[in-house]
Amino acid sequence: MARPILMPQVGQDLTEGKITALNVKVGDKVKKGDIVAEVESEKAVFEVEAFETGTVLEIRYNVGDMAIVLEPIIMVGEEGEILETVSTVGFAGEDAEAIVSRAAPEQATREVETAFLKTGTGGSSPLARRLAALAGVDIAAVKGSGSRGAVVKRDIENYQRGKPGVSSVVAFTGGAAASSGGALPIRTLQAGTGDPVLLIHGFGAELSAWRPFVAHLGLTNPILALDLPAHGASAALPATDFESLTASVRSALCGERIERLHLVGHSLGAAVAANIAGGGDLDIRSLSLLSPAGLGPKINGDFVAGFLSSSSEAALKIWLELLVHDPASLPGVLVRATLAAREGTPLASNQARLASGVFSANTQLFSIREALQRFAGPSRVIVGREDQIIPAEQSDAVPAHVGLYRLANIGHLPQLEAARLVGRLVAENVRSAG
Repeated sequence: MARPILMPQVGQDLTEGKITALNVKVGDKVKKGDIVAEVESEKAVFEVEAFETGTVLEIRYNVGDMAIVLEPIIMVGEEGEILETVSTVGFAGEDAEAIVSRAAPEQATREVETAFLKTGTGGSSPLARRLAALAGVDIAAVKGSGSRGAVVKRDIENYQRGKPGVSSVVAFTGGAAASSGGALPIRTLQAGTGDPVLLIHGFGAELSAWRPFVAHLGLTNPILALDLPAHGASAALPATDFESLTASVRSALCGERIERLHLVGHSLGAAVAANIAGGGDLDIRSLSLLSPAGLGPKINGDFVAGFLSSSSEAALKIWLELLVHDPASLPGVLVRATLAAREGTPLASNQARLASGVFSANTQLFSIREALQRFAGPSRVIVGREDQIIPAEQSDAVPAHVGLYRLANIGHLPQLEAARLVGRLVAENVRSAG
């Protein structure tokens, strides 16, 4: 099975980097640890290390191209393996519930924008075409900045911002927002118009984990994200329990004067999103919860303990593989990035402190069932049937008015393992709010 070598995340705000060197070509053998490329950011040039061993099947960028963070640069697999061709036709006209009922692993294939550029000069990516159609933009009038002059997502966004009379709701600079424990910075992952969509990550993750998923949403709204206390850029900000987590996010929103928005959350972040939505003090337009915590008492306490105590790549990899149904779908760079984030920071100790306040062994110490019951807006819960962290059967507790989608052959990270499908379901929920 083909496996990706990803454009690494180096720096909190890095979204793309320029390919300055490619050290391999199609057909070459690579092994874990080989330096396969060099990438230049605004601040430095850094090496791209292979986390996979095999034969180079495809190189998705040329020297001089801009590569998107956490998207594949190179595909590696078995010699002679043929890469599957992913259809560029979207889900238009299909019923989402019908798609879910027959959900299969191949539907988790990532729709990487640069992988679908037309050959030759010019062309456009499917994502750019979809965004253009949604915005009523004639894509022929847009100048492309992608590979070989292709029109890509950022070109549509820039074109929209430059149109007279178009109001762009992008007044989110990631500045500090007041909270009881300090400031949670809110970052803009995608500029756009309309009500913003806030993405809230789960325990042990950070906001950059959402970047690959944004392309699968196909929304023109501003897409925002933040780091929860004890995570990412907020590693030094402690949180002791579930209520303090909720309060910190609500305070950050109030500090940025964001009172009307859509919420999308994963795992513990999904529970925070549900708690905010159920509070009734903000105008939450829609609520999308991926593998939410707080629907029942059970959680894999061994995973939490193992994740927090792992100090080597080998040990951490074993625990992180529990997050997905197919271990091959877990990006190898995630292991090293997780360990690197702990070095020289209070991240690990603050996460352990938070864990002791929200989990006790195999028990979750909070519930979101009442909050979900109170929220009357469009809401969807998406879980993987093979979730090894939070039992999928606990989703039986969702109220009758909440849409429930259970995906076969998917674990705790549906936004990674079934990115296209989950992006479609979330986008539909956002648009249904009007």
